Amino acid sequence: MWRAIATPLFALCSSVAGAAVPSVDSQVWSELDFTHAISTDLSGTAIVTARLGNDLPNPTLTAGGLQFDYRFGSWIASGTGYYVSVRSAETGARTAVWLPAAALTYQIEVGRFALADRNRVEQLDGLPGSPTRYRNRASAYWHIARGSTVTDLFATDEVFYDVSRDSWTRNRAQARNQVGSEHGSCKSAQKYGTLATCGQ
Repeated sequence: MWRAIATPLFALCSSVAGAAVPSVDSQVWSELDFTHAISTDLSGTAIVTARLGNDLPNPTLTAGGLQFDYRFGSWIASGTGYYVSVRSAETGARTAVWLPAAALTYQIEVGRFALADRNRVEQLDGLPGSPTRYRNRASAYWHIARGSTVTDLFATDEVFYDVSRDSWTRNRAQARNQVGSEHGSCKSAQKYGTLATCGQ
């Protein structure tokens, strides 16, 4: 089964993986995911994303990635690899970054409501020192189904720990909704939301 998800994400006061950006920057994030269920517990997702901002030549970030998710009980293990092109806030030049990541998520579902806690480790190869980051994200989801239309509401808060700096460097909060439809074995969805990030 293939599932396509298009994600425009409207952002304020955000920053990119390890790159310095203005403290306030109105942004539009767009993401397209193609998910294929390999088996009952294993799925693969191809990811394409871009970011547009008002302070740098656009696009300020483009990325492509591949992620595999394996579910066992209430746990989800994920392995992801991204190739990212990010524009420097100081010079406007582009830097290519390879971002391998691994994550472990615990999720509890009660009816249409779900809580999840994701723990992710990633390395930013291509940036000075190839910094390693730990990210912890707490999420709440509310699932609404109306006929063939499906709506999911999300609220998340994520903190970033930079191992090379030995300090917590970022706190990112999101609120968004996903509206989609199902046609047989195919699913499509559109997400909208706001993103606020504090820190470097």
